[in-house]
Amino acid sequence: CRVSLPRNPDLISIESSGRHADPARANIVVLTSILRNRATHVQAHPTLELTLTNARDEMVARMLFLPREYLRNPASIPQGIPPSGEVAVKLLMDLGDLKAEGYRLYLFYPSQPNPV
Repeated sequence: CRVSLPRNPDLISIESSGRHADPARANIVVLTSILRNRATHVQAHPTLELTLTNARDEMVARMLFLPREYLRNPASIPQGIPPSGEVAVKLLMDLGDLKAEGYRLYLFYPSQPNPV
């Protein structure tokens, strides 16, 4: 039997996020974000959904990122996010010819726990 960490998305928030081009590499954009666990207990790391939008705010791409893809130290996944703790997110993405003007970032827990 395996018991997973609590997963209450209402107690995890996106404190900040930003997207910018990498000046050293064409077509590469960097997404940064800070996630905060507002619970009084440890929680599992959520899955992140990034939606890229055009100038009319229409979706041009949607991507999902598991904790092992956005954490600097994936070995920390089993420990979860500590109470009142923060997690820094940094993703490098090659958008190729995709013309994205904006984005939306959403966090959620899939129906099954994230694989380690």
